[in-house]
Amino acid sequence: MNDRKPGAIAEKILGKIKDEGIRPEASWKFALRKTLLWTGIALAGGFAAISLSLIIFSLFSIDQDIFGFAPKRLFSPAVFRSLPLLWIGSLLAFVTLAVFEYRETGHGYRHRPLFVALTTFLIVFGVGSILHLLRVGEQSDMALRKAIPRYDQSVRPREEFWSHPEEGFAMGTISEVTSSGFLMNTPGRNGLIIRVGEDTLIRPSAKVSKDSEVRVIGDQERDGSIDAEEILPAMPPRLRDGEKGRETHDNRPPPTRHPEKAEEDRESED
Repeated sequence: MNDRKPGAIAEKILGKIKDEGIRPEASWKFALRKTLLWTGIALAGGFAAISLSLIIFSLFSIDQDIFGFAPKRLFSPAVFRSLPLLWIGSLLAFVTLAVFEYRETGHGYRHRPLFVALTTFLIVFGVGSILHLLRVGEQSDMALRKAIPRYDQSVRPREEFWSHPEEGFAMGTISEVTSSGFLMNTPGRNGLIIRVGEDTLIRPSAKVSKDSEVRVIGDQERDGSIDAEEILPAMPPRLRDGEKGRETHDNRPPPTRHPEKAEEDRESED
């Protein structure tokens, strides 16, 4: 019973410390550990935000208005194949690392892991979106392409996305303009027939003329041709001063059914 008294317990603890030679840690070691933990959290969160900005840039490099695609286009296999899995994996890894490091801090025990994970992701999402607006993702992508040749070969979401005529996504150079549309040379096929109808939307920045580079969204027919729904320029215009990548219904130009006539009109205007 005497062993349970506060004095006896204290003596027992002190005796154990003396017998085992336990010495108190210096305060600077605790401060260093705390600093390293929070530095690791900041670095993990920063790299996660950069990864997110690269993901956003990769998606918008496919098209500035990719989230304005019709559901059957947005959720097509071509979109999923073009996802930057490298940066998605990097984002998840750094967010997980930040969560585990936070759990090691003096505040980690106060919150549930799910709450910490959701809060971390929201912070990363906000910072990553700001970095995208500051073009950090674009600059990082360009730097990686210059520094690592294999990166340019392995991470090509834009080229991958627009290289599937069988799924209605094609990009190439117009080789001939016809009365019903035009022929286009793509990386995988020459002379791809593109049919242009009254309902085909031709963006003003897209030139339907010989040697012009364009992108086409449509449906592939049994003969391999594409019934075009929309014709876009090869490189989407950068959004500046509130410009929209996709024209609204009010300011769209009238659809062009006969590209040859449209080309003649442009030449006469010049």
